[in-house]
Amino acid sequence: MNNSRDNNKLVTFLALGLAGLILALGLRLFLPFFEPIAWAIILALFFYPIYRWIRRTLKVSEGLASLGMCILIIAFIIIPVFALLGSLTTEVIRVYTEVQEDLHTGDFNIVPDKDKSPILNKTVTNALDILKTHETRVKEILIDLSKKMGEFFLMQGTVMFKNVASIIFKAALMLITLFYIFKDGERMLQTLKDLLPLPRRDVENFINVMDDVLSATLYGNLLNAVIQGSLGVFIMWSLDFSAALLWGMIMGFTTFIPMIGPALVWLPATIYLFLAGFYLKAAILLVFSVLIISQIDYFLRPLFISGKTQIHTLILFFSILGGLSVFGFLGLILGPILMALCVSILELYRLNSLGRTPQQGA
Repeated sequence: MNNSRDNNKLVTFLALGLAGLILALGLRLFLPFFEPIAWAIILALFFYPIYRWIRRTLKVSEGLASLGMCILIIAFIIIPVFALLGSLTTEVIRVYTEVQEDLHTGDFNIVPDKDKSPILNKTVTNALDILKTHETRVKEILIDLSKKMGEFFLMQGTVMFKNVASIIFKAALMLITLFYIFKDGERMLQTLKDLLPLPRRDVENFINVMDDVLSATLYGNLLNAVIQGSLGVFIMWSLDFSAALLWGMIMGFTTFIPMIGPALVWLPATIYLFLAGFYLKAAILLVFSVLIISQIDYFLRPLFISGKTQIHTLILFFSILGGLSVFGFLGLILGPILMALCVSILELYRLNSLGRTPQQGA
């Protein structure tokens, strides 16, 4: 009898091991295509509500609505994103080249001209005196910093444009995957629900919590960053700042920094304009930043996050940094999504195992 039980356990163990190995090998087949599949899932999460609205309003078939969504995403997302990345790379190259040329010609000077900007000249000179730092050393630090930033962006841009064929291939795979996610997404989700080893009620709770967290993360925080970054590009360009696109994108990233946010960019820029004697530009930047850019949070976040579970800004900030470190540019969005899944699991544990409901406004 004991031998029979041992044999049954051994058979069960071997069967589970074989099944796990087959599943691992099956998943391994998808690893080379992880990036386009991940982008397709991310875009589907963003735009599935629009897909459902098209189907409900226009009464079109699943295939036609899916094809229409893919065309819209190509026209309004993929093409503009590639144009933006190309412009950003060009702008970084231009700034990097100017700094290097000034370095070689000896025109690079961190102390502004006394006649053009007397207040700024005096401020910088006094700051250097207070710090007791030689101007040459400060200049070397700034040049080294600009060189490292320039080399990073140059490397990213070079890799992108050298692999045009690979990018086109991955984009095609992404669109094919996106088409079928739109077309069969609800059936895929139902299959996933059926495979989860949880009671039906727990599965529904998990899906609902995950939907709330993803909505708060994707629509509330990332869209907020995109809008604030776009407004930053606009105001920097309007005030004739050099590398307006670069500064605007940095402003978008700073929205994830608690307490400070975009003020990390526009406040020093305002002070610089004031000290340089551009009082009208300084006033315009200050008013625009305080009344428009900084107020975006008060309008967008309640609209997308009200009543939903949300990730704390500090956790979101580190999830983006970690995502960029692990997945590259894809991690900008995949990092928060993975963190949202982690929060969903914790919320499910709190609701079902501990029996505690989330506090409103927490």
